[in-house]
Amino acid sequence: MTGAQQAAAAKPLPRVGEHSVHPDFSDNTRKARYGVAYLASIFAQAGVGFVETSPDEDQMAIDAEVRFPRLSSRVQVKCTSRFKLTGRSATMDVEPEWFRKWSESFAPVYFVIVVVPKDVPDWVAHPATSTVHRAAAYWVRFDATKHSKKIQVPKSQRLSLETVHAWKLELDQLLEVAS
Repeated sequence: MTGAQQAAAAKPLPRVGEHSVHPDFSDNTRKARYGVAYLASIFAQAGVGFVETSPDEDQMAIDAEVRFPRLSSRVQVKCTSRFKLTGRSATMDVEPEWFRKWSESFAPVYFVIVVVPKDVPDWVAHPATSTVHRAAAYWVRFDATKHSKKIQVPKSQRLSLETVHAWKLELDQLLEVAS
């Protein structure tokens, strides 16, 4: 074995998932895709339509719509490893364009943060008996009177199956429809 072959053999292999299979998928792209997919799994569990906005049609700074029977709610998703699953809240900047667009919406706009571990291979575990997401999503309903520059998402507002039912109830109350 040559010296170069020995050096190559001694070099540790990257962890599976550390590098994207497709070279054009950056870690930020992977986070964006994962955040939407993670939410889609929760809304599928709840039995409600979740439709991602086509990138070419993202004119409202909205990543997806939750298709409730009477009116859709709008969702902006940010997936990040900047925050930990612990703590009281996560705060992110609101871009002026988002603020303007969300303020024009008659439908509720929800801002959702999906928190993932720093290392991509740690996002999802695949033990023999299940698939486990090592992530969590937190949400807040956009309020133009509070969220003009920053949006604080309380960690007490974990997105779950119960959240989806609460959003529908809130929407029905907004429309003054008996549930």
